Amino acid sequence: MFNHFAKVTALLLSVCCSLSLTAQSVGELEKKLDKSQSKSEKMNLCYQIAEKLIGSNAIKAADYAHRASLLASELGEKRREAESIYLSADALGRARKNADAASRFNWAWNTSRNYGLREIALASSEKLQELARKDGNTKEELKWCKETITYLKENTGRSASGGDANSRLSSQLSNLESENARLKDELARLSGNSQAQASNIKQTEEQFKLANERIQSEISKKDMVITDIARKQLRSDSLVKAKVRLLANMTQEQMADSMMLAQQTSLILAQDKKLAEAALVTEKQSNIQRLLAALTGFAIILVGLFYARYRAKRRTANDLKEKNQVIEGEQKKSDALLLNILPPAIAQELKSNNKVAARKYEHATVMFIDFTGFTHVSELLTPEALVDELDFCFSNFDRIISKYRIEKIKTVGDAYICASGLSDMNASPSDMIKAALEIQDFLLYLKAERQSHNQPYFDARCGIHTGPVVAGVVGAKKFAYDIWGDTVNIAARMEETCDPGKVNVSETAYSIAKYEFEWMNRGKIAAKNKGMLDMYYVTSAKSY
Repeated sequence: MFNHFAKVTALLLSVCCSLSLTAQSVGELEKKLDKSQSKSEKMNLCYQIAEKLIGSNAIKAADYAHRASLLASELGEKRREAESIYLSADALGRARKNADAASRFNWAWNTSRNYGLREIALASSEKLQELARKDGNTKEELKWCKETITYLKENTGRSASGGDANSRLSSQLSNLESENARLKDELARLSGNSQAQASNIKQTEEQFKLANERIQSEISKKDMVITDIARKQLRSDSLVKAKVRLLANMTQEQMADSMMLAQQTSLILAQDKKLAEAALVTEKQSNIQRLLAALTGFAIILVGLFYARYRAKRRTANDLKEKNQVIEGEQKKSDALLLNILPPAIAQELKSNNKVAARKYEHATVMFIDFTGFTHVSELLTPEALVDELDFCFSNFDRIISKYRIEKIKTVGDAYICASGLSDMNASPSDMIKAALEIQDFLLYLKAERQSHNQPYFDARCGIHTGPVVAGVVGAKKFAYDIWGDTVNIAARMEETCDPGKVNVSETAYSIAKYEFEWMNRGKIAAKNKGMLDMYYVTSAKSY
């Protein structure tokens, strides 16, 4: 009762102090901060200074907000800690330090989720989406949209399961490459046919050109004939004029004879001229008909060639479309197989570069699960039944960890190893602890069912530790995704010193997730090659 009264009194003093500081300048607040001895008062002063400086000196405001978050963490002020981290991130964002702001907003996101502060978690997620949108990083923006939906629904994620599918994947890729080569050969053949058709068109054009030249030559000859006739007409006219001059000196009879002769000559010349003109017109009509026939035949040939080419192109396009659909389908199957072996980011890097660079993750959480009494149970079951039981258990483990964005690393005999905080940067160990508790509940239910039928059952130990790891892909043919580092060894020691049916957590993981669960402090316990380590049993999750 006294402790509760003391807490209430301290809270009232803090509120009063905050109200008294609101109207003061930054300089006065900083002087009070230097003189203050109370952590609670320092926390509030740092937060007040950060709020006042955020519009004029964002960098300094971010530092004061960070100090306030550290003091709030020491005092156990959950909301103030999350608010201070968010204020620090907001100040860095205003200073256009987007990378640092994103890191702080991520910290605020994890902290507010651990403390059950829904509004701060959603605000942090929105800020992370906004920063990704400003940087033009659509993939990061989509990721935080999904994180927000996951947080609201409390049920999403992706699964990651191991397996030796490399030989089947390589065979499918080889088939696709050979099919692609065959299509290239078919395209080359069709290109050759198109060249042959173009050659035929060119040859037809040349023939048409020769026929046109021949027609023009004949027209020229006819023009020459007409010119010759015109010349003859001129000569005839000259003769007529000469005869007229002679008639002037002739007698009447001679003039009559001459006129008769002239008339006959004129008639003959007129007939010859009409015959020549008729022959020329007939020849021109014949030439025009031949030219039209040649043009019609050439047009028909061109239409036939273009139609054949169109049909060939259309048939080729349909074939290519069908083949591309088959290739896309097989590619999707190949990608799905690869994602069953590796995390999506690692799989994409392997497809792009044919290798994966090792990466270090500073805040990974590793869990070891090992069955107790496995040798005794294996003696009671046939090999086939033992494998079926292990497959049933491990498949349910896969299903459970997929709900919490946890990567399955591998299984070694009856041991199961998984980790979070790798490709999706899920740095909080809370999800791992929730998955461990759900796995133990599943095994407890399975144990009751097996006992009711007088069948053997499995008990398991779970060990969890948080720290830095190095992750990468090893192997050239049968590649595998694995993690290394002292964090892995300590997680294994947590499992070895755990009792069956329990979840044993290291000091580091406990300090991050201590507000979300009920704990039993085991004290310092000797661990192989690690000395005395502080360990905690998780008893249950807190409900807010």
